[in-house]
Amino acid sequence: MKTRALIISLFAVFTIVSTAKAQQTASYNSELKKVFEANMNQWKEAYNSGDAKNLIPLYTEDAIYTSSHVDGLEAIGREKLIANFQNGITGGGHIDKIEILKMEVSSDMAYLFCKYQATNSGVTVSGRNLLVLKKIGEQWIIAIHMTVV
Repeated sequence: MKTRALIISLFAVFTIVSTAKAQQTASYNSELKKVFEANMNQWKEAYNSGDAKNLIPLYTEDAIYTSSHVDGLEAIGREKLIANFQNGITGGGHIDKIEILKMEVSSDMAYLFCKYQATNSGVTVSGRNLLVLKKIGEQWIIAIHMTVV
């Protein structure tokens, strides 16, 4: 009888701890999603400003941008990446909206799978982004940015 009571008590404690941990994780992910949504909005505003240099603080120095719109499919390094974005901006690119579809976080790394809509020279297109972010200090910065139109 004591063994049964002990098992029931342990199960109850395990359930309470598991539920509390799940709620804490959900709260943490909800807060992070708000941070990442703010980051995506900041990215959109920087791109739409007309000056790609406004994107500089959002990328690591060794960032990689991969897209079919890039010669050789990759712009490696922040300078090349920013120059590539300036070409898109100068060519009439405008980001209308960005939506995070899925995110995963582990320690100081995260990935975001996003859907975006852009109007490029009057033509509306949609595509997907895969972003890998690194947490440096208190800021999440893009290390890898892949776009599929």
